[in-house]
Amino acid sequence: MFDPSLLPAADASLRCAAHAEEIGLPPVGSALFVDEIIVVDVSRPWPKPVWAADGFTAVPEWVMAAGEAGRRVRVLAAVADENSNDGESAMAATVVHRRVAGSGLLERIEHRCAAGLVADLLSVLLLDGLDASPQTVVDGPAPRAELLICAQGSHDVCCGSRGTAMAVEISAARPEVSVRRVSHTGGHRFAPTGISLPDGRMWGMFELDEMVAILDRSGSPAAGADRCRGWIGANGPGQVAEAAVLALVDDWAFDSLDRSVDVDVDGDGWRCTVHAGDRQWAVGVALGRLIPGIKCGELGGGKIKPGIEYVVTSPPEVVGS
Repeated sequence: MFDPSLLPAADASLRCAAHAEEIGLPPVGSALFVDEIIVVDVSRPWPKPVWAADGFTAVPEWVMAAGEAGRRVRVLAAVADENSNDGESAMAATVVHRRVAGSGLLERIEHRCAAGLVADLLSVLLLDGLDASPQTVVDGPAPRAELLICAQGSHDVCCGSRGTAMAVEISAARPEVSVRRVSHTGGHRFAPTGISLPDGRMWGMFELDEMVAILDRSGSPAAGADRCRGWIGANGPGQVAEAAVLALVDDWAFDSLDRSVDVDVDGDGWRCTVHAGDRQWAVGVALGRLIPGIKCGELGGGKIKPGIEYVVTSPPEVVGS
């Protein structure tokens, strides 16, 4: 049972992101754990869930089929280019980001097809494999950096407001960066929340200057550690351990190293071994507080959804080379 003192006052009406800030909830350990992220242009307005949109209702089944085939994949809707032509002849993008063995960075593959054929293309990529549609692949230089920001207001007002505003600010500050507004990525209590690419890290509760430093690789990783939700190549405890090692190394070149995280149960927590390049670190991780997840705008938090936080119990220690 969570500590009742973590609840909003009975007569208070808070948004979930403001509540998370108020109780000091760290975002680390809340990232997706996937090997593939597929970003698909979908016309707005978006329903909740987004895949209830016309033409896309089979997406959850296709994702499940991919999972049964051993693939960890997340499909995100993205706001289409609002300057493109309307109608069936309009071109739409489907961008694949996938982890490649031997590299810590994600490979980017962009597909283009008529807007009316996007769902068909998505079914091929999910059911037949990411290499199954070479005819729709677009050659060209990748953006210097990319940022996917959750901005689905139909799912959560915090992402709809904070996420949308942040996407606009970052686009203005760094026009050379591809900033895409996408559907629910999870963790809306950490809004604004985003995924930076090609490193595959998720971030939350960030300000404009903090995200600009992350995208520019101009700031210290250790300085931004409390904004990191985790690297998508590990599970919750593994994300906590890997982020702790990044902060210790304090060098963005760490993201380019081939990495993996072994997570073993150790008493009431986990012993995590982070492999990066030819080095290894052992990190102890355990559960922290049980957190009440509140419903935005409802008195006293409304219907409470329990959540957790993670804590590092033993800092990274080099165990191999």
